[in-house]
Amino acid sequence: MEWEPYLVLGDLEFAFNIVTILISVAAVVYWVKLFKRTTVPSQRDSGWMWFLASVLVVLLLNLATQLLVITSDQLFSVDQYMLDLVVRFIMAVSRTIMAVTLTAGAYMLYDSMRSRGDMKFAFTPVKAAAEPKSQTKQKYDLPPGAGYILYKGVICDVNGAAGANVPCMDLFIDLVTHDTLGFIVTREYPPSLREKYNLKLTPIIWLTQDKEFPSSVNPSDLTEISHVMKDFISHNGNTVILFDGLEYLLMHNSFEDIIKLIQGLDDVVVQNNCRLIVAVDPKILTEQQIHQLKSELHEFEATVD
Repeated sequence: MEWEPYLVLGDLEFAFNIVTILISVAAVVYWVKLFKRTTVPSQRDSGWMWFLASVLVVLLLNLATQLLVITSDQLFSVDQYMLDLVVRFIMAVSRTIMAVTLTAGAYMLYDSMRSRGDMKFAFTPVKAAAEPKSQTKQKYDLPPGAGYILYKGVICDVNGAAGANVPCMDLFIDLVTHDTLGFIVTREYPPSLREKYNLKLTPIIWLTQDKEFPSSVNPSDLTEISHVMKDFISHNGNTVILFDGLEYLLMHNSFEDIIKLIQGLDDVVVQNNCRLIVAVDPKILTEQQIHQLKSELHEFEATVD
């Protein structure tokens, strides 16, 4: 009878250790997800890895403790008192390592932010600017408050039916030269785009991994891409955004995440009476991906004024 409380505490300790191991596994999984969403490859700090190390220490040392307790009788002869001392020592070491890794990670992230001027990522809003108004009559009517899908490089629709497909830049230029503020997010090099279409004032964001280029966004950072477009829409209202670079984003993100990005943008577009033009190459996307995009966006039907 004198051993019953000890056995009960032993069972509880075993149960808590198992729960800690499962929670630690979940922590590692969600840490990886958080790491991908809050950092980009060119701006990752080693401080994040110290935080991961602290989680792994908990996981590995709890596994080691359980293994020691379970196999102690089979592997070597040791009395209960000595085993308790070993387990307590392991737990003390684990707590010390956790404290060191968490403190080191926090300091390294803080030092990195401080060296960048107290902010790791500084968001600069895109400023709207109107292009000189064209003297010619506006060609196309694109109703506001909706997102549209336009196909690149084809003269028929995605199912092969005959019919003219308006180039996305022709539609965009027609709008921004007739009293509509515009914004472009593209994979095409902005200086070349400006020269080719005589765009003088329209803001352009380049999708690139070249962090030295001004007005650029890393293609793996969907959060920033979404934020910069939503901010432009919410501050300027009746505008038009050309989103050209979907195929490039697919090289760095899953299609499901891109669909979520477009869904979020479409909600803001509807609320602010804006227009979103998503240019896609049907030869790059699968038929299922095309249908998913069509379920979120309207297919543009050319209505010439």
